[in-house]
Formats: sequence, structure tokens, C-alpha cells
Amino acid sequence: MLDITSTPKFPPNPNRSIKCIVMALAVVCAAPALAAGSFTSAQADQGHQLFNDHCAECHRPDLTGALGPALKGSDFAKKWGGKPVEDFYQFEHANMPANAPGSLPKDQMLAITAYILKQNGMTPGSTALSEAAAKDMKMPGGV
Repeated sequence: MLDITSTPKFPPNPNRSIKCIVMALAVVCAAPALAAGSFTSAQADQGHQLFNDHCAECHRPDLTGALGPALKGSDFAKKWGGKPVEDFYQFEHANMPANAPGSLPKDQMLAITAYILKQNGMTPGSTALSEAAAKDMKMPGGV
């Protein structure tokens, strides 16, 4: 029987601890941009108003979906989680709003995207979401 209360046979290895810390930092630093800095609070606030004006009728004000699919939650994460933000933005820009696809200017669609990202748990930062930044970002909820 294994005695898990006994003293380990090998003394702690400080080098192993340092290696583990370095590896953990490397993984965190190499992760796709999902944290602060992806969009600004002001951009997401503008996106909230634009969403209410152009999107809420089909996707509901709380993004849970009605005529259109939910834009947050598990079904949304299954479809878009881990994909480039650029893919989601391009889909929105080409296909939405459903009654006038492609009619919203890029800056307004980027603001709506920022709002949707915020509603999916991403934290605003100091740099506005742009098409270039969207290429390097991943949608939240990816595996």
C-alpha cells in the first residue's frame, strides 16, 4: 500500500521548481490575446448602444438569441470559441444586420464586436479593436 503521508525519498529540487515556473510563464506568454488591451471600454460601450440599435431585435438585448442565434453562452462558444476574432468580425460585417447585410461601417461593426467580446468575458484595455488586432486574437471559449 502506498503511504502518501511519508517523507519523499528524494529531496526537493529547486532547479525543477524553477523549470516548472519558467514553463508556466512560457505557456501564459504564448497564449493568444484574450486579455486586456483587445478593445477599450469606450469602444464596447459604443458597441452596446449600436448592438441595441441594430442587433438586439434578433439576438435579444442580453445576447441570448431569438430570431438570430445567441451571441454568448455554450452554443456560441461551441461555434466560435478559439477561432480568430477576425473570422467572427468578417462574418458579422458581411452578413449583418440581417435586414441590410454589410450596411454598417467598419468602425461600428468593430465596436459591436468589442461589446460581444466583453459580454463573453474579455477584459477591455487601452487599445481599440482594429481589423489588424482581430487577426491575432482568438474568440473566448475555445479549447
